[in-house]
Amino acid sequence: MRQCSVGGEALIEGVMMRNGNKIATAVRKSNGEIVVEITEHEPLAKRFFLFRLPVIRGAVNMIESMVIGMKALMDSAEKVDIEEEEESGFEKFLKKIFGDKLFQVMLYSSVVVALIFGICLFFLLPNWIAGWFGFDKSTTGGSILANLIEGLIRVIIFLMYVWLVSKNKEIKRVFEYHGAEHNAIYAYESMEKLTVENAIKHTTLHPRCGTTYLFVVIITSIILFSFVKWRSPLVNMALRLLLLPLVAGVAYEIFKLAAKTGFKPLRAISYPGLMLQKITTQPPDESQVEVALAALKAVVDD
Repeated sequence: MRQCSVGGEALIEGVMMRNGNKIATAVRKSNGEIVVEITEHEPLAKRFFLFRLPVIRGAVNMIESMVIGMKALMDSAEKVDIEEEEESGFEKFLKKIFGDKLFQVMLYSSVVVALIFGICLFFLLPNWIAGWFGFDKSTTGGSILANLIEGLIRVIIFLMYVWLVSKNKEIKRVFEYHGAEHNAIYAYESMEKLTVENAIKHTTLHPRCGTTYLFVVIITSIILFSFVKWRSPLVNMALRLLLLPLVAGVAYEIFKLAAKTGFKPLRAISYPGLMLQKITTQPPDESQVEVALAALKAVVDD
């Protein structure tokens, strides 16, 4: 097996692949044409020594990946030839204010909204619900129990969210492209010729998938937050927000080690995330794998 750092993301009718400084998106238009776009991006970790340090690199990588992924997703929506509606008065107003910068404003606004939504749904809401339980949380044991209950609620909310969005027809298509992305990467790691026939035979479950990382983040948050004393709702929320970069950073180190090593305890932590990919990845058809391979070939030498 070839060791590589190629990563990707499913888009609307397409796939994005990243390798080193190269980013490639491949999108299939309504006429069947595959449009491939290649851009150069030097990761922040390469530009700044501080961002290469353990733990810090994980938090930085999470934000950077969100920005790059959101941009690729928005770009793919424009390329697919989705029937455009007439611009609303509000859209015209925004164009008048921001002009050529409107896309950048929408991009970063989308990232901020996604972050706020994720924090509220997976961190603040579980903490609020856990606060309903009437036992004494001022003691050490009570505080640990409250934090563990909060963590369990967080896992339940996350699983319910993933299951619900998977029922959407458009999201299911994205999940199929997610499976195609993994098929393509497996073929490359197996040092096989990058053909549809070679790629499609592989599993859609991959240990380096972002789904697994998100689950490791949740498990890490349960462990780290259990050491934090339970306080008032506002203080609890503030502490969790302050600790979120640490959680993301520690989870990143665990995630990377689990993907590289055969150490069973580390593999066990990432295993639930691997099983969750049975929802977030779906078996693709040959045309979807073809798109994933087009993106992959644009960022690798093979």
